[in-house]
Amino acid sequence: MGIDRYTHLASAYRYLLVRAGRLLKGIDPDKVVFCCFQGRSYGDNPRVISERLHELRPEAKIVWLFTRDAARRLKGALPDYVRPVFYKTKEAFLEQATARVWVDNFTKQRYLTLAKGRQFYVQTWHGDRAIKKICYDLNLPGDGRRVEEDCARVLTASTFGEKMYRTAFHYKGEYIKAGSPRNDILVKNDPDEIRRVREKLGVPQGVKLLLYAPTYRDKGEIIPRDKQMDLERTLRRLEERTGATWRCLYRTHYLTGGIDLQAQKDRIVDVTQYEDMAELLLAADMVLTDYSSCALDFIVRDLPALFYIPDWEDYKASRGVYFDMHDAPFMLAKNQDELEALIDVLTPEKAAANCAAIREYFGYYETGRATDAACEYIIGKLGTKGKQKD
Repeated sequence: MGIDRYTHLASAYRYLLVRAGRLLKGIDPDKVVFCCFQGRSYGDNPRVISERLHELRPEAKIVWLFTRDAARRLKGALPDYVRPVFYKTKEAFLEQATARVWVDNFTKQRYLTLAKGRQFYVQTWHGDRAIKKICYDLNLPGDGRRVEEDCARVLTASTFGEKMYRTAFHYKGEYIKAGSPRNDILVKNDPDEIRRVREKLGVPQGVKLLLYAPTYRDKGEIIPRDKQMDLERTLRRLEERTGATWRCLYRTHYLTGGIDLQAQKDRIVDVTQYEDMAELLLAADMVLTDYSSCALDFIVRDLPALFYIPDWEDYKASRGVYFDMHDAPFMLAKNQDELEALIDVLTPEKAAANCAAIREYFGYYETGRATDAACEYIIGKLGTKGKQKD
């Protein structure tokens, strides 16, 4: 049997399973199913919403979908109220078939269907200001209809995001315009919370942190080795410029293989497996990336975000982007010398002005209460007495 035929039959089976499960079991009015990065993580916007939802509505039944690898990694680390279920299993399909609300930060499988008016899909995505194109905007051949068209609500944090989701999801519905829940902690920028996270990471008092978070290229690759920066040299330049001691937190994208840190392990710490990216952004004093939107979350703190893009032309041609990065008010470097030149002229005032310009460019409206806004919407859909049949 050909792969395409097998995939088609598997999708048909799952579609029928979802419909039959909902018909036989009905919709549980208090159940919410969460998923993050296709089951790979307990983090990002879904985690923040899940934890706050439990505080506000303890009787809500909270289910999370995890890959087997993620479930093993998280064993013993999940709150008692979370019921974990293996991703893409019969049980996972039935949980989604019978839940009142779905919360996700990625795309859903196309064979999932919603009971219109009785089930509600809240899409939080994982980057409201994307540089690289997503979903429909990629114009991939054979790209069938996406479930995201049927979302009940999409969370947004900028006017840029509003426009992007209209084309990327073909979404025509209403937005929850309050920001990204994962960024609430960055907007509040609480010194006590910053101190707590740095202690959790084992960072000595007075040490400055550079967070380096490159994204992926085709086939899960990172910056080609012949174009990678010298991280040790970058840290030395920061120390010369600021007079402080610097360390680097290295966070690879989950689709990449990472880089060899053995020669620099004393100065550079691999935090790829750290679940909460927002906490890393809160602990950092500077962010360095290439095409990741994490820097565009970080700038709400008015701290420097630098973009190291030695393969911009190749990346733009192969991946597809929403805009030319040179047209945005970014601090860009295409080689090590340019990166160090940016560091040499950095001041707190220049960094804050740059962050303000970026926020204006994208039309930011991060409020610091995005989590509560999302939970208010979800709670408004829960609690209808009895289980409704499809």
